[in-house]
Amino acid sequence: MTATRPKRVTIADVARRAGVSPSAVSHAFNGRPNVSEATAARIRAAADELSWRPNYASRKVSGQGGRSLGLVIARASDTFGRDPFFMRLLAGLTEPLSDLGWSLSLTLVRADEEEDVYRQWWSEQRVDAFLLVDVREDDPRLALVAGLGAPAVLLGAPVSDAVPAVTVGDESAFAIVVGHLADLGHRAVARVTDAPGLAHTRARDTRFAEAAAERGLGAASLAWHPDVADPVADLLARLDGATALVVDSESIAAEIVAHAPEVGVAVPAQLSVVAWEDSWVSTLVRPRLTAFDAPVEESARTAVALLERLVRGEPATSQTVSGRRLVVRDSTAPAPR
Repeated sequence: MTATRPKRVTIADVARRAGVSPSAVSHAFNGRPNVSEATAARIRAAADELSWRPNYASRKVSGQGGRSLGLVIARASDTFGRDPFFMRLLAGLTEPLSDLGWSLSLTLVRADEEEDVYRQWWSEQRVDAFLLVDVREDDPRLALVAGLGAPAVLLGAPVSDAVPAVTVGDESAFAIVVGHLADLGHRAVARVTDAPGLAHTRARDTRFAEAAAERGLGAASLAWHPDVADPVADLLARLDGATALVVDSESIAAEIVAHAPEVGVAVPAQLSVVAWEDSWVSTLVRPRLTAFDAPVEESARTAVALLERLVRGEPATSQTVSGRRLVVRDSTAPAPR
């Protein structure tokens, strides 16, 4: 005899049992505030009677767990995969999200798709909050999440009163690295960035120039051009006397260290290189990279704590975490004569 497969209980069945609409069931299990506690209790009872749970079964009506954090990154997959910062960020998010019972919804998109994903994820209740990274000048996402009413926190300096930020205490970082290079005898230094449109880039340029001026060093800001035939050779041709580089991207700093000798520039004998971020990558290249160890994991934990407060309907204000720590290795040395 062929067994008859039982009919799967649906959200519509629960709605009929509770005497509400399917959307009310969805709202109750998402912890939305537009369902009264009495109605939510009736819906939960109906769901228990029918042994039904939503497909995202881990969600809890209490709002203390089972939620999802949305992380939308407008980068190509190869660029994302080569950036150790994001690997550290994801690792840093894992533990605090697990402690809360939250999941992480992550996607890589093109820049022109970004806002649509935010709208879709929020309207379909796929996520309960957003973490914003790579915040740009006049970033449209800030107004977007505020208009959606979506809880959001950004990583970086505060740029909007509507979205709290988690900022690394970088006030003394440029003075530290410029002082390190000045003590080695460097008289002209340059900062290298691959993201001129990000909100923090201009502020970093300014602080770098101020720190160099205080030590009497010449300073320049150089853009990394990844689309040219040889980005390292292109950059080295534009040094204009600089004998030391402070590079925003650790992966780019590693590429400079690895390739510069092939185009006739020895590191660190002729050029010192410092990475603004630090990870296992800095210890793999030779010479090993002098780098700033940033509190990425602390930033992730702090952001999750702020987002939990916002999701519960509690106020949350911007926070500053501990500063970067300069780890001196082999890629910095006395300036060439």
